[in-house]
Amino acid sequence: MTTSFFFRRYQAILRWLPAFLLAIAIFCFSATPGEEVAQSYDSVEVTLQSIMPAATPADPAADSVSPAIDWLKAGHAIGYFGLGLAVLFSLSARSRWSPGIALFLCFLYSITDEFHQIFTPGRSASPRDILLDTLAALAGVAIMLGVMASRRYFKIRP
Repeated sequence: MTTSFFFRRYQAILRWLPAFLLAIAIFCFSATPGEEVAQSYDSVEVTLQSIMPAATPADPAADSVSPAIDWLKAGHAIGYFGLGLAVLFSLSARSRWSPGIALFLCFLYSITDEFHQIFTPGRSASPRDILLDTLAALAGVAIMLGVMASRRYFKIRP
């Protein structure tokens, strides 16, 4: 009897591990000074340009093929998408409020992340980033809800 109690307790702690690791990763990326971020994104652009073949001037669609990507915003979206997935996984959607709670926790973390960036050299806080982060977390929560629903739907019952 005590074994199952301890197993359930540690299982609940382990379910939160991905969310905590993602939150730490987001914090570390937010703590990176703006100059280092710009250098790393410039190196990503150079690498991508060396991998992708250059468009020829004779190609009429050359301008529409290579849109500029804002890698900083893409990083926000990827991080908070994963955080939304992980937080809902941690809550395990046991109640109908779990998706709302997961989204609210991601929203609060986004606010604290932007506040943290005020104190990072070369970085600034932006309400648009909070909106982007929250929308990305919403997408992660929605995908996780779909995964959970499909698992329940396809579960073989004896």
